[in-house]
Amino acid sequence: MADFVHQEYKTVYIRDVIPMDLDDLITMMSGDGAGLAYWADGVLFVAFSTDASESMARKEIEGITYLDRLIFTKHPRFSRTVKSTTNFEIPVVNVQNSNFFGKLIRWIKNQPFWND
Repeated sequence: MADFVHQEYKTVYIRDVIPMDLDDLITMMSGDGAGLAYWADGVLFVAFSTDASESMARKEIEGITYLDRLIFTKHPRFSRTVKSTTNFEIPVVNVQNSNFFGKLIRWIKNQPFWND
């Protein structure tokens, strides 16, 4: 019988955190081709991982991961899609129940840039 083990990351390194207004975030996502944002606890965000490599895979096994960019905007209420003033629209996934993303959002809200 298989054993199942849930193991959180020990460390998450974030290379760049970019606060944006909603229109800029949607425009960037529409042009980037990714086109999907996440929402939790009043924050709409997108996280980009670094490129996969053998050394990064070893770090993942050790419980270490890297986010290349974390882009976010304050967005009080969840909605399944968000639309910019120029009518770009992207889907939104509610990750409110994710332990990992919950910790990430708490971290964001405790950073000086949250109130800028």
